This record gives sequence, C-alpha cells and structure tokens, in this order.
Amino acid sequence: MKAAVIGGGLFVLLIIVVLLTVATTQSDTEAFVATTSGSQDTANNGASPSFPAALKSTVASQAASSTVEGENAKNLIPFVLNIWVKDRFELFIAEHAEQAPLAVQIAYVAHSESLYTKDTHDYAVDLFSRFVNYKVALASEDVEINMVQASLKSVQEKLDARYDLRRQFFSHREYEYLFGSDAASDNDALARLAIAQDSTLTREAKKNTIVESLAISSDSEAFKPTVDMHRIQQIKQQYRDNNSRFSAISAEFGDEVAERFNTLWEKQGAWEQKVEGYRAHVKKLQSANLSKQEYSKLIREYETSDFTENEIKRLRVVVNSNN
Repeated sequence: MKAAVIGGGLFVLLIIVVLLTVATTQSDTEAFVATTSGSQDTANNGASPSFPAALKSTVASQAASSTVEGENAKNLIPFVLNIWVKDRFELFIAEHAEQAPLAVQIAYVAHSESLYTKDTHDYAVDLFSRFVNYKVALASEDVEINMVQASLKSVQEKLDARYDLRRQFFSHREYEYLFGSDAASDNDALARLAIAQDSTLTREAKKNTIVESLAISSDSEAFKPTVDMHRIQQIKQQYRDNNSRFSAISAEFGDEVAERFNTLWEKQGAWEQKVEGYRAHVKKLQSANLSKQEYSKLIREYETSDFTENEIKRLRVVVNSNN
C-alpha cells in the first residue's frame, strides 16, 4: 500500500514537473512572439525595424547607393592637363591654407574622387601631390626675383635655379603647361631688364625699345603652350566666321580655349574694321582738293574721335608698315 502511495506520489510529482516545463516553454514562446510582434509594431511606428524589415531596408539602401554612385559617375569629368591646372591647384591650396601640406594632399584625394573619372583620378592626385611638394621646396629656396634692384646676372641665375627646381618635380610636358606662361613672362621681363641696363642706349632709346617689346604680341605668345597653335591657325583659315571657328576649336580643345580665341579674334576683327575705315577716310580726303593744313586737321579730328591715344600710335605703325 505504501509502495502504491509512493508510486502514486512520484507519478503526481512527475506530472507537476512536466506541467511546469510546458508552462515555462509556453511562457517563453509567448514572450518571443510578444517581442517579435512588438518589434514589428515599432518598425511600423518608425523605430528599430525587425530583422526581415532591416534586411529589406539594407538591400534597398544598397540599391539606392548604387544608383547614386551610377548617377555621380555620369557627372564625373576626365582630368586634363592644361594651363588652368596650376590656377586650380593654387586655389585649392589657398582654400586649405590653415592645414599642413600632408592634410591638404589628403583633402585633395576626396576632392578629386568627387570630380574626376576613375581612370584619370590617380594622375590628378599624383600631380597635385608633387605640386604641393614643389611649393614646400620652393619656400625653402632663395629664388624670389626683384627685377627692379637685381642685376641681370643674378636674375638669370635665379631663373635657372627655379627652372631646375621645377624640373625635379615635373616632366617637360607638365612644366610647359604648369609654368610655360610664367617662364615666357619671366624671359620677356629679363629681356626688358637687359635693355634697361644696356649702357650703350640712351634713356629715350631704352624707353622706345621697351615699349616696342611690350607692343609685340601674337597668338602663339598669348596662349603658348595651351594648344597646338598650328592646328588653331588651320581652323582660323578654314572657317571664315567666328561661330564656325568656335565650334571647331571647342570640339578639339574645349570650350575654354575656344572662348579665349573667339574673344581674341572678335577684337582683332573689330580692330581691322577700324583700320579699314581709317584707310577709306584717308583715301577720301586725299581725293578732295584740300590744303595740307586742312588735310592734317581733318585726319586728326577723325583719329581722336574714333581711336584712343594708344590706338592712334598702333594705327600709324600699321598704316606706315603697309605703305
């Protein structure tokens, strides 16, 4: 009997344990369901999403990111070495003047990535890095030139030293695009300094010679080494109107170059028209029965009404050279 009671007691105890286990499992399950349900409700209310929702959100975010990257890639332009690169580099350095050279170089990496295509980005970063290193080296060298007080020999020596320093960082082609215009100006200034220090010339002769050197200019000097000047001249001769010239130059060298030459040729065209008008007026006066005094007076009146003093000097040079 006792054994039966004990056995029955054990059986009841076993049932109680099983019931407690089931109850605990059910409670945990309900808690998990409640948590999941709460998470879904939270996601619907704008807070942390459930795992499936988060997965969908991540996939959507990646797709959107890829779309944005694709759109940005369409807006990227190739980096092109031209004479405006130096100005752009200088501007970027000026905008980060408070930073150390290395920090400026690092900042330019992100700038380049946002602007240039992948196949040209590395070269842009490399060239900028060398340009910054050149600026640092330049600051430690005594290559500043005082054209007013310096002797011809010292100026030439400093120009040579500066050239050597630049060639340590840049190839010949890069040098031409980055510093070609500056070098041409330096050489012109050196030539004028040589005239000014020439003891065999009188003061008036020096003045006239320097003025003449300043007045001499050409397309190749004004824009060297921007483009292939031979090709530019071919385009100029091939097309008679500036609109056609602009389109042709723009197609080969870009809008900036085309705009500069278009402006130049418009000014040249306007000047040539004024010269032709002057010649026609002179011819008309020459055919009239005028005294020398009347003729000179009318010519002077025409010149002062249509030309500035500098243009009059230039006009007389042009007219006399063609006579």
